[in-house]
Amino acid sequence: MEKYDRSSDPFDHLRSFVDLIRLQVTPDAIMCRAFPPTLRREARDWGKDELLKDFIARFNRATLGIKDLQMSAVVTAMMSGTQSRPFKMSLSKNSPDIMHELLWRGEKYEDAKEVYLITKSMKDRSEPESNKRKTRGKP
Repeated sequence: MEKYDRSSDPFDHLRSFVDLIRLQVTPDAIMCRAFPPTLRREARDWGKDELLKDFIARFNRATLGIKDLQMSAVVTAMMSGTQSRPFKMSLSKNSPDIMHELLWRGEKYEDAKEVYLITKSMKDRSEPESNKRKTRGKP
Protein backbone atom coordinates (compact mmCIF):
# COMPACT_ATOMS: atom_id res chain seq x y z
CA MET A 1 0.00 0.00 0.00
CA GLU A 2 1.37 3.41 -0.96
CA LYS A 3 1.82 6.03 1.74
CA TYR A 4 -0.69 8.88 1.69
CA ASP A 5 0.80 12.29 0.85
CA ARG A 6 -2.30 14.58 0.70
CA SER A 7 -2.35 14.56 -3.11
CA SER A 8 -5.46 12.39 -3.31
CA ASP A 9 -8.68 11.71 -1.40
CA PRO A 10 -7.81 10.93 2.25
CA PHE A 11 -10.92 8.83 2.72
CA ASP A 12 -10.01 6.71 -0.30
CA HIS A 13 -6.70 5.99 1.42
CA LEU A 14 -8.51 5.23 4.68
CA ARG A 15 -10.99 2.89 2.97
CA SER A 16 -8.13 1.05 1.25
CA PHE A 17 -6.31 0.72 4.55
CA VAL A 18 -9.41 -0.57 6.37
CA ASP A 19 -10.14 -3.06 3.57
CA LEU A 20 -6.57 -4.34 3.65
CA ILE A 21 -6.47 -4.62 7.44
CA ARG A 22 -9.90 -6.35 7.59
CA LEU A 23 -8.62 -9.07 5.23
CA GLN A 24 -6.16 -9.99 7.97
CA VAL A 25 -8.87 -10.00 10.69
CA THR A 26 -6.93 -7.46 12.72
CA PRO A 27 -8.32 -6.08 16.00
CA ASP A 28 -9.25 -2.39 16.01
CA ALA A 29 -6.52 -1.51 18.54
CA ILE A 30 -3.83 -2.82 16.19
CA MET A 31 -5.50 -1.10 13.24
CA CYS A 32 -5.24 2.23 15.08
CA ARG A 33 -1.53 1.70 15.65
CA ALA A 34 -0.90 0.50 12.11
CA PHE A 35 -2.47 3.48 10.33
CA PRO A 36 -0.01 6.36 11.02
CA PRO A 37 2.92 4.66 9.24
CA THR A 38 0.81 4.69 6.04
CA LEU A 39 1.12 8.49 5.95
CA ARG A 40 4.00 10.45 4.44
CA ARG A 41 5.50 13.22 6.55
CA GLU A 42 3.53 16.02 4.90
CA ALA A 43 0.29 14.16 5.59
CA ARG A 44 1.26 13.46 9.22
CA ASP A 45 2.22 17.10 9.77
CA TRP A 46 -0.93 18.43 8.12
CA GLY A 47 -2.98 20.40 10.60
CA LYS A 48 -0.33 20.44 13.34
CA ASP A 49 -1.34 23.92 14.44
CA GLU A 50 -5.04 23.38 13.80
CA LEU A 51 -7.36 23.78 16.78
CA LEU A 52 -9.15 20.61 17.84
CA LYS A 53 -12.57 22.19 17.30
CA ASP A 54 -11.60 23.21 13.73
CA PHE A 55 -10.26 19.74 13.00
CA ILE A 56 -13.42 18.09 14.35
CA ALA A 57 -15.65 20.37 12.27
CA ARG A 58 -13.61 19.65 9.12
CA PHE A 59 -13.54 15.94 9.93
CA ASN A 60 -17.31 15.84 10.46
CA ARG A 61 -18.00 17.59 7.14
CA ALA A 62 -15.70 15.16 5.33
CA THR A 63 -17.35 12.06 6.78
CA LEU A 64 -20.97 13.13 6.25
CA GLY A 65 -21.13 11.90 2.66
CA ILE A 66 -19.51 8.52 3.19
CA LYS A 67 -21.94 5.60 3.10
CA ASP A 68 -21.53 2.58 5.39
CA LEU A 69 -18.55 4.05 7.19
CA GLN A 70 -17.58 1.86 10.14
CA MET A 71 -17.01 3.59 13.48
CA SER A 72 -13.70 1.79 13.92
CA ALA A 73 -12.47 3.42 10.70
CA VAL A 74 -13.80 6.81 11.83
CA VAL A 75 -12.03 6.56 15.19
CA THR A 76 -8.81 5.43 13.48
CA ALA A 77 -8.91 8.43 11.15
CA MET A 78 -9.73 10.80 14.02
CA MET A 79 -6.85 9.48 16.12
CA SER A 80 -4.34 9.77 13.33
CA GLY A 81 -5.54 13.23 12.31
CA THR A 82 -5.74 15.03 15.64
CA GLN A 83 -2.76 16.51 17.44
CA SER A 84 -4.50 16.50 20.83
CA ARG A 85 -2.70 13.84 22.85
CA PRO A 86 -5.30 13.73 25.67
CA PHE A 87 -8.09 13.30 23.10
CA LYS A 88 -6.17 10.50 21.37
CA MET A 89 -5.62 8.76 24.69
CA SER A 90 -9.33 9.01 25.48
CA LEU A 91 -10.25 7.45 22.14
CA SER A 92 -7.72 4.65 22.51
CA LYS A 93 -8.93 3.79 26.03
CA ASN A 94 -12.65 3.87 25.26
CA SER A 95 -13.64 3.97 21.62
CA PRO A 96 -17.01 5.65 20.96
CA ASP A 97 -19.77 3.56 19.39
CA ILE A 98 -21.53 6.37 17.52
CA MET A 99 -20.46 9.52 15.69
CA HIS A 100 -22.39 11.79 18.07
CA GLU A 101 -20.37 10.49 21.03
CA LEU A 102 -17.09 11.00 19.14
CA LEU A 103 -17.96 14.61 18.31
CA TRP A 104 -19.21 15.31 21.84
CA ARG A 105 -16.00 13.97 23.35
CA GLY A 106 -13.89 16.10 21.03
CA GLU A 107 -15.83 19.21 22.05
CA LYS A 108 -15.33 18.28 25.71
CA TYR A 109 -11.55 18.13 25.24
CA GLU A 110 -11.52 21.44 23.37
CA ASP A 111 -13.56 23.08 26.16
CA ALA A 112 -11.15 21.72 28.78
CA LYS A 113 -8.18 23.14 26.86
CA GLU A 114 -9.84 26.56 26.62
CA VAL A 115 -10.56 26.60 30.36
CA TYR A 116 -6.93 25.69 31.08
CA LEU A 117 -5.63 28.48 28.82
CA ILE A 118 -7.98 31.07 30.35
CA THR A 119 -7.03 30.01 33.89
CA LYS A 120 -3.33 30.12 33.02
CA SER A 121 -3.70 33.56 31.46
CA MET A 122 -5.53 34.87 34.54
CA LYS A 123 -2.86 33.41 36.82
CA ASP A 124 -0.07 34.97 34.76
CA ARG A 125 -1.75 38.39 34.94
CA SER A 126 -2.33 38.18 38.67
CA GLU A 127 1.21 37.05 39.48
CA PRO A 128 3.16 39.84 41.26
CA GLU A 129 5.83 41.55 39.17
CA SER A 130 8.55 40.48 41.63
CA ASN A 131 7.69 36.79 41.02
CA LYS A 132 7.75 37.32 37.26
CA ARG A 133 11.28 38.70 37.45
CA LYS A 134 12.45 35.74 39.54
CA THR A 135 11.04 33.22 37.08
CA ARG A 136 12.74 34.95 34.15
CA GLY A 137 16.09 34.62 35.87
CA LYS A 138 16.45 38.37 36.48
CA PRO A 139 17.44 39.76 39.89
